[in-house]
Amino acid sequence: MIRRLVIRRFYSPPRLARIPSRRPSGAQPNLSFETNSIIQVNDPIATTILNEPTIVVERQIEMMNVFLGFEQANKYVIMDALGNRIGYMQERDFGITKAVLRQFYRLHRPFLVDVFDNWGNVLLTIKRPFSWINSHIKTILPQQADVVRGESTSPSIVQPSAFSGGPVPQGVSNLGEEGTLVGESVQNWHLWRRRYELFQRDQSNVDTFAQFAKIDAPFLSFEFPLTDQDGRILASVDRNWVGLGRELFTDTGVYVVRMDSFRSFEGVYPRELVSNRVLTLDQRAILLANAVSIDFDYFSRHSGHSGGLIGFGDYGE
Repeated sequence: MIRRLVIRRFYSPPRLARIPSRRPSGAQPNLSFETNSIIQVNDPIATTILNEPTIVVERQIEMMNVFLGFEQANKYVIMDALGNRIGYMQERDFGITKAVLRQFYRLHRPFLVDVFDNWGNVLLTIKRPFSWINSHIKTILPQQADVVRGESTSPSIVQPSAFSGGPVPQGVSNLGEEGTLVGESVQNWHLWRRRYELFQRDQSNVDTFAQFAKIDAPFLSFEFPLTDQDGRILASVDRNWVGLGRELFTDTGVYVVRMDSFRSFEGVYPRELVSNRVLTLDQRAILLANAVSIDFDYFSRHSGHSGGLIGFGDYGE
């Protein structure tokens, strides 16, 4: 059913991790895709997951969550646009003490989610420290994939940008992990809108962050488009209901992550609303981490928004 869902509505052909040679007229090549990323084209996360223009992320059913309301460690399957499994994500479970704290902290709890390939190799780590209001989701490239990439413990600096003021990155994580911080997705609290600010780390100056996109979705929205400073769509995360009964009575969810402005939006948005800029590998990794944040903040069993009793679309069977 997942395969038919994806082929029917979200298919876009896979491509290499490099910028496509053919572009619409007026589009400028994004040279930073190859030359200015912390994540390089030969890193395993790039060749396995980030080279896909569109991926599908499905949260797995946890029966204790369904029947007892007991918050378990989250697990996700990552598929390409044809429904083929290309990896998975799993939250680290640190034993009974952490399990109890998970019930107590609920949406404020810290977590660590590892991204794996199909053979169990860690490709990326997504980490969130404890937060009362605005969550900070950190994207970490594991140390084994690190190739002479600097680290720093100095306070982070945010470059001026055309985006309106909002929360800023925390900088180097204090969770004690090993690896290279690629960037952060920061929740920007609003009374009814769903907002995030997305920052990438400057490879040449590791103390500096630059905002490359924001999310400003309406109340109860299932669609989370990333927009640049001109308001054009760079990428998106969509929440999709596979089947009404299954979604209401389980803790599973499907998210379509569109990462390529040239390949992922045909028939979705008018071309004039979509940016001519393609996300770099770093930015795609931050987007994947943001999809986990969206699931946790708005569609988990404890988010207060998981019922989803309005606005169901027809996504096919």
